[in-house]
This record gives sequence, C-alpha cells and structure tokens, in this order.
Amino acid sequence: MDDPCNDLIGSWNESLLELESIVINILSRLPVKSLMICKSVSKHWWRLISSPDFIRAQLTWSLENPGYVFYPYACSCHNEHFLIKIDGETIETLPGCNEQYFRNMICSFNGLICCINHGGFCHRTRRSLHQDIYICNPATREVLLLPQSRGSKGSPKIGVSFYPRTNEFKVFRFFSPAGKSHDRKECEVYSSINGSWKGIGCVAHRPRNSKHICINETVYWFAKSKKDGLSIVCILAVDLLENFSVISIPEQVTRWAFLVSFEGCLSLVAGNVFDKNRFDMWILQDSNKSTWIRKCSDDMPISNIGRVKHVAVQKNEILFASMRHYFFYNMCSKTWREFNWVHDFRKRFSIPLTYTESLLHLATDSLVPKSRTSPA
Repeated sequence: MDDPCNDLIGSWNESLLELESIVINILSRLPVKSLMICKSVSKHWWRLISSPDFIRAQLTWSLENPGYVFYPYACSCHNEHFLIKIDGETIETLPGCNEQYFRNMICSFNGLICCINHGGFCHRTRRSLHQDIYICNPATREVLLLPQSRGSKGSPKIGVSFYPRTNEFKVFRFFSPAGKSHDRKECEVYSSINGSWKGIGCVAHRPRNSKHICINETVYWFAKSKKDGLSIVCILAVDLLENFSVISIPEQVTRWAFLVSFEGCLSLVAGNVFDKNRFDMWILQDSNKSTWIRKCSDDMPISNIGRVKHVAVQKNEILFASMRHYFFYNMCSKTWREFNWVHDFRKRFSIPLTYTESLLHLATDSLVPKSRTSPA
C-alpha cells in the first residue's frame, strides 16, 4: 500500500514547484531595475533571481522585447550623462551609467556592452599610450576592465565574440606592434574563461575600424583586400575557433554600408548604387561563395534623414540614425516613421546599438569595485 504521508509530501512538493514556476514566469518579465530591488525582499528571492535558470528565463523574455541604446554627449535636460534606452516609442535612462567610457560603445549582446577608452596618443612615435577596454552590464552596473595589452602604433581595432551557451566572450585586438613596421599586422585575443590575452600572430587582414557585429559566434568587420592590384572593401570574419576568412560584398554595394544581423544571418544595409535616395538590404546566403540576395529596397526620406551615420536592425524594423534624426523603416509594411524626441538628446550622441536587458554576470576578479550585498 502507498504511504499516505509520502503521497501528501509528494503532492506538496509538486505544488511548491508549480508555485515557484509561476513566480519565475511573473518576475522574469520585470525590468532588471525592479528585479534588483526584488532581490532585497528575502534570501529566497535573492537566491531565486540569482539562479542560472532565472537569469536564462529573464533573458529569453527580454529578447522578445529588444530596444536600442545610445549615449548622449550633451543635453540640456540633465546635469549628468546617461545611457539612454529607446524601443522606438518611448525613452528611458539607465541610471548610474554616466562614466565617460560609455561614449565609445562598439557592440552589444545579451545585455553586455563593450566600450573602449583611448588614454592618449603620441604623435611623435605614432604610438597609442594605452587603450582601456570595458565589458559592462549597465542594467546591473557591473563593469569589467580588461588587463592592459601590448603597445601599438596607431589605434588598435577591436571586436567581441559572445558565446551564449557558456556565457563566455572573447575580445579580438588587431594592432601594429610598437617598434616594428607599420605594415605589420598582428592579432591577440582575450578570453573571459582564463582572464588573459593570447597572441595569435601576424594576420593578412585587419579591420578598418572597431565597428563590428557578432552573429552565431562569428565576428564580422569591414576590411580592405587586394584584387587585381586594386584595394577593395571586403568583410573579415573570425569564428569561435579563431579561424579567419574573407567574404566579398555585392558588386552593387559601392556607397555607404553597414553590417547588421537579420534573422540570425549576416546582412548589409547600403545606399543604392544607382539612386542616392534609395537603400538596399542584402542577406548573405553562402559565406564560402560570397553569395548575397537582396531582401528589400526602397526610397528614403533623405531630406529629413540627412547623412546616415549608423544602421541597426530589430526584428522587421531598420533604424537609420543621422546626427539629428532617428528614422524607423518597417520591412513588412514598407513604411517610415520618425522617433519623436521628448528631450533635447539629439544634438550629439554615440552610435545606437541594439540592446536587451539582462542579469548576466561578469564573474571575474577584474570587476571594477561596486557595492553589492545580500539581504539578511
């Protein structure tokens, strides 16, 4: 015969698990700012919200509600600088993110943002004095300062690869070693697993700048290559195993172009070669053969947008950012709308990045110190 006591305990445990599942489902939909407050309610809630399962659940929900983030250099409505989040309809500030390095954000993934800060440049020796690289979670206010690396002639080019399955990231740094030929190009990589830099050696290609995108654990930059003795623009790719490759861009892309991610594929948003008032969006079908297909093409409200400074994509919407305007293009309805600014943020700001709030931790001893306590 079954023991009634065991049946009762089993039923009680099932009820508790079901109740906790409901609590997780509700709490995971809250903004990270609210979750940080909830952690102080009790030890149980602190452990629950800090657990890997909850962090994954919160990120899954947050990825369904993405936005964009940028950094205003100067505005009349605040005495401090803030990281600003928009979703195309509303705008909010991420408090406590008024550090200067947020001005130089270069990428964002699952709530983590990479920022670089150049400490100075010696024009006589053409050597960068130092370059600080930060990985930040602005929602939790955790900041990781990477260790200093080798000196470089000129400004090093940076790219970050994130690996969601292991919560690992790698930082690729391309540079010209100090004291050697300026044409010599080397690369080194920082791994969050061991917390140190590793030299890769000389490389055939180097990114044009630190603007890049990470898709399916591969990093992409614009670079230059040689074809028939001529310098042409190409795309440099580095995968999880640190394998390098080069991808040709469509011949029709000869004007401004930006790397974006669309439905998990590397894509290009570029000015139309025949009509300066139109844009094209290309999707990479085969990286080995550099095969691209045109996803869409349409006229732009060019007189209102002005010169395009940056492009980002979320779901079926493309954000075109100029110095003073944000325009959103819906690929399904083929319609345009301009973001209406409530405050005077648009005088001068950093490039907007796609952004998703998360509770991901930067678990390392190299965190920039901050106050953090567990409730009693």
